[in-house]
Order: sequence, then C-alpha cells, then structure tokens
Amino acid sequence: TILFWLVRNSYYLLMAVFLIDGRDFNGDIVRVKDGEFITVFKKKGRSEEQVYEGTTTMMTEHNLETYLDECKDLKIGDSVRMKIETDKYKADLKGVVTDVTVSRYGLSNVYRIEILDFGKDEEEYFQIFYDRIPTLPQSLRRDYGILVHLWRNIAIRLARDIHYTR
Repeated sequence: TILFWLVRNSYYLLMAVFLIDGRDFNGDIVRVKDGEFITVFKKKGRSEEQVYEGTTTMMTEHNLETYLDECKDLKIGDSVRMKIETDKYKADLKGVVTDVTVSRYGLSNVYRIEILDFGKDEEEYFQIFYDRIPTLPQSLRRDYGILVHLWRNIAIRLARDIHYTR
C-alpha cells in the first residue's frame, strides 16, 4: 500500500508542477480571440462620418484588431471612434489605427486599433473583454486514466515548446 500512495502522490505532485508551469504570469497580455460586432466611425468632414461595420478578431486591454468589409479609406494614423455592443454591454471608445493587414479578398482588411480614450465606458469595455465562458474544462470525466492524462499533458507541452522555439 505504501508503493500505491507513493505513485499516486507523485502523480498529483507532477500534475501540480504542470499546472503551475502552464499558468500565464501577470506580465503576459490577455488576448481574447472571440468575435464581437464593432462599428468604426472615421471623421470625413466637419460633421460627416464614414461608418464601417465589422467583427473583432482579437482584443487586448489596450488595443484590438477588427476585420472590416469594404473599407478602403482607413489608413495608419487615422483617428477613429469605435462602438462595440453585446447583449449586455456597450462601449464607445476612441483610438488610432496602428496597423493594417491587407487581405487577399479585395477590400476587406484587418485593422489594429490602439485604444486611446475609454471615456466613461472603460468598465463596460472590460466587461466585454473579461465576461466570457472560461476556456478551462467545465466538467471532469471519471476513470479516464492517470497515465493518459500524464502522457497527453507531456505531449502538449513538448509540442508547445517546439512551436515557440522555431
């Protein structure tokens, strides 16, 4: 029985080490790759605004990337106003275009926009940003096998490390 408990406790200790190793430290930027509908407004004249509609492809705490259809007038350095609406939250933000990734499908491009002014909607934006279904498993399956978990965990970590070193 002592050997059984030694093996079992060693397994849990090893899983704890993997859990700690896989955690993001506080210096990492949180990236959300969930799409939200966004409307981007660019001043065209004194009172006129050009309106573009699209979807966010990546959001961080201080900038976002958005995929816009038929948007040929937006260039790096343009000041824009953005409106993101979900079922629960709405944020009206101001920013500047910092990067344009040209798409091979015509006028649709991905625009990286740095948020310069949250205005009164900073908490709303962070609610949009953080209020998501967690990516961690929501249920546990019993009798799946200790060794299967261990080998899968090791394989995923090796593949991740090989991918990052290239």
